[in-house]
Amino acid sequence: MTRGMDIAGTTLVVFALGFFVDRWLDTKPLFMIALTVVALLAQFAKLYFAYTAQMDELESQRRSVSQGRA
Repeated sequence: MTRGMDIAGTTLVVFALGFFVDRWLDTKPLFMIALTVVALLAQFAKLYFAYTAQMDELESQRRSVSQGRA
Protein backbone atom coordinates (compact mmCIF):
# COMPACT_ATOMS: atom_id res chain seq x y z
CA MET A 1 0.00 0.00 0.00
CA THR A 2 2.91 2.35 0.69
CA ARG A 3 4.28 1.94 -2.82
CA GLY A 4 0.88 2.74 -4.29
CA MET A 5 0.62 5.89 -2.22
CA ASP A 6 4.15 6.83 -3.28
CA ILE A 7 3.24 6.48 -6.96
CA ALA A 8 -0.04 8.37 -6.57
CA GLY A 9 1.48 11.14 -4.47
CA THR A 10 4.46 11.69 -6.72
CA THR A 11 2.25 11.69 -9.81
CA LEU A 12 -0.15 14.18 -8.24
CA VAL A 13 2.66 16.54 -7.19
CA VAL A 14 4.32 16.42 -10.62
CA PHE A 15 0.94 16.85 -12.33
CA ALA A 16 0.29 19.99 -10.25
CA LEU A 17 3.80 21.27 -10.97
CA GLY A 18 3.21 20.79 -14.70
CA PHE A 19 -0.13 22.55 -14.40
CA PHE A 20 1.43 25.60 -12.78
CA VAL A 21 4.34 25.69 -15.24
CA ASP A 22 1.84 25.55 -18.10
CA ARG A 23 -0.13 28.44 -16.61
CA TRP A 24 3.07 30.43 -16.09
CA LEU A 25 4.38 29.87 -19.64
CA ASP A 26 0.91 29.71 -21.26
CA THR A 27 1.60 26.32 -22.86
CA LYS A 28 -1.63 24.65 -21.87
CA PRO A 29 -1.23 20.88 -21.40
CA LEU A 30 2.36 20.45 -22.64
CA PHE A 31 4.32 20.36 -19.37
CA MET A 32 1.46 18.80 -17.42
CA ILE A 33 1.37 15.76 -19.71
CA ALA A 34 5.13 15.49 -20.27
CA LEU A 35 6.06 15.72 -16.60
CA THR A 36 3.32 13.29 -15.58
CA VAL A 37 4.50 10.71 -18.12
CA VAL A 38 8.12 11.11 -17.00
CA ALA A 39 7.10 10.77 -13.34
CA LEU A 40 5.11 7.59 -14.03
CA LEU A 41 7.95 6.04 -16.04
CA ALA A 42 10.43 6.88 -13.28
CA GLN A 43 8.17 5.40 -10.60
CA PHE A 44 7.69 2.16 -12.52
CA ALA A 45 11.43 1.93 -13.22
CA LYS A 46 12.04 2.41 -9.49
CA LEU A 47 9.57 -0.38 -8.70
CA TYR A 48 11.16 -2.70 -11.24
CA PHE A 49 14.70 -2.20 -9.95
CA ALA A 50 13.62 -2.53 -6.31
CA TYR A 51 11.76 -5.75 -7.12
CA THR A 52 14.72 -7.13 -9.08
CA ALA A 53 17.14 -6.35 -6.25
CA GLN A 54 14.84 -7.96 -3.70
CA MET A 55 14.44 -11.11 -5.81
CA ASP A 56 18.22 -11.33 -6.36
CA GLU A 57 18.76 -11.08 -2.61
CA LEU A 58 16.20 -13.79 -1.89
CA GLU A 59 17.69 -16.02 -4.59
CA SER A 60 21.18 -15.67 -3.12
CA GLN A 61 19.81 -16.50 0.35
CA ARG A 62 18.06 -19.56 -1.07
CA ARG A 63 21.27 -20.69 -2.78
CA SER A 64 23.33 -20.27 0.38
CA VAL A 65 20.80 -22.27 2.43
CA SER A 66 20.62 -25.07 -0.15
CA GLN A 67 24.44 -25.25 -0.38
CA GLY A 68 24.70 -25.46 3.39
CA ARG A 69 22.40 -28.48 3.47
CA ALA A 70 24.11 -30.39 0.66
